[in-house]
Amino acid sequence: MPTYEPNCDNCFKCIPCKGTGVVKRTRMDRGKAYYVDETCPTCRGVGGKPGAGHHNHR
Repeated sequence: MPTYEPNCDNCFKCIPCKGTGVVKRTRMDRGKAYYVDETCPTCRGVGGKPGAGHHNHR
């Protein structure tokens, strides 16, 4: 089974992180909101998943 390759036509980007592997989470501290980058829980930081069919990973 091949791994995820962003340039392959048969590999799919992860929807929550849009293929980057990182999602922004909003945190609150003393009434102020700030953003923290976290590893995407859906793809575990990979950025997507391989689909069915022929893969041309070069």
